[in-house]
Amino acid sequence: MAKVWMPGAERIDGGTSRTAAGAGAPRAVWTVTGSDPRTRSAREEARRLIREGRTTHLVWNPVSGEIVQLLAATRRGALPLGGTPLERRLLDHGDEGRVCLVVAVVATEPEPFTDGPMVGLDPLLAWLDSWGVSRHWPAGAPGRRNGRLPTRQETTRAWSRGGHFGHDQVPGSVSTAPGHISPERVATGERVIARVPESSPASGEHPEHNSLSQDGHEKRDVDLSNHRRLSESDTTG
Repeated sequence: MAKVWMPGAERIDGGTSRTAAGAGAPRAVWTVTGSDPRTRSAREEARRLIREGRTTHLVWNPVSGEIVQLLAATRRGALPLGGTPLERRLLDHGDEGRVCLVVAVVATEPEPFTDGPMVGLDPLLAWLDSWGVSRHWPAGAPGRRNGRLPTRQETTRAWSRGGHFGHDQVPGSVSTAPGHISPERVATGERVIARVPESSPASGEHPEHNSLSQDGHEKRDVDLSNHRRLSESDTTG
């Protein structure tokens, strides 16, 4: 049975957020905070997003496995996802679907979080599964490749199918997050074994980060030769 609060996740009050009687297939949207998961905790990034008025449902640190939930699944996130102009209003695509669950990963675009350990991914996916989010990526891999932008028709068609999407794949999105991540590793739980520095995400306050798409951090040392599949084949939601 689906639970509005993810079991095992720390809860931080994300404030009042709108509800929307959305219809259609459930969706999960993945973005990144633009911060280093080796020095920034999910709790710190969650509080920053609250202060900036850009709350998401979950904030996940894939190095430590820490997961913080800001909003109940039945609420709509405050982070702008993308919209389509209609005759007299803007259609906010974050209001569509039975649920539209937004996951902010403590990571940067230049360093895809799927190249790292992804600690805590399994329970996160299980919670998304419980809300009927199918483990497929209708728009393919996030990250614009070869300079080609999908047409609005292509983007809208993919979005209508529900499932998992990068922030940059929402119709009308101006974001470039989450970068060139691997949908297969997210969907199946396949991950690489990384050599993580001894330092862990701090719990104290750090200077503010400017956006959800910062870069400029030192590249993590990742061993791609040893990986293992940790979950079964894709579900159909």
